[in-house]
Amino acid sequence: MNSNERYIAVLAIALALAFTLGASIVFADPNAPSTLTPITSSARNTSTQPAQSVDARGGNVTEVNIFALTQTRVWQGYYGAITGEITLDNGNNYTFYNWSMTTVSGEVYATRNATINWSGTNCSNSTQRTAEDTYIARAASDGDSVLNTYNLTTHPAFSVGSFSVTANSCYSTNGFVNNASQSANWSMVLLHDDYSIIYASIINDSVIGFDGVAHDFQLLVAENENAGSIGTTPYYFWVELN
Repeated sequence: MNSNERYIAVLAIALALAFTLGASIVFADPNAPSTLTPITSSARNTSTQPAQSVDARGGNVTEVNIFALTQTRVWQGYYGAITGEITLDNGNNYTFYNWSMTTVSGEVYATRNATINWSGTNCSNSTQRTAEDTYIARAASDGDSVLNTYNLTTHPAFSVGSFSVTANSCYSTNGFVNNASQSANWSMVLLHDDYSIIYASIINDSVIGFDGVAHDFQLLVAENENAGSIGTTPYYFWVELN
């Protein structure tokens, strides 16, 4: 075998090996977390609001302007910290090597379906968003409908497994910071896998959240707690760390 033949043979072997290895390479889908630990849960404390009064006097007619707060019955908020590792495991989950994460980035996902077709994930469309309003018994005109909550399309670009989400392409909203609305952090996005709504939160590593305390994620999900539907609904979580 001359030098040219030897080169061609080596090149053929290298290409075959590269093709074989390349065929086994896949984009990693979001993973179910190893642990999911609820810490605390609370709702608005109406007992701290003192009763308001207006003096009445016989023969008077009084105009009164009233502002009232009503706790929503169709949304659940999740927030908290995320820790993790980057790992190199084989198909039997034996660890070849891993790396501790000093900062976290990526996304948190939550859905009412325990099984997600990640390869079929895309932005939710208007029909799917309307169906979610039907689930929580909300009309589009209701203030806390899905339509009026996830009513923006302003979010950063990110990836869900092999699907690349273009910036500002999906229905989205922003979580509050220091008890006030804002549009810089805590992007939350509506996705769908052709079977169910997927709520996504872009991770912000140790950023001040709704309560003035640093968190890693905030996520707003729909839940029907209207009369006749009282109870709890499990939401299944996945995490994709970059």
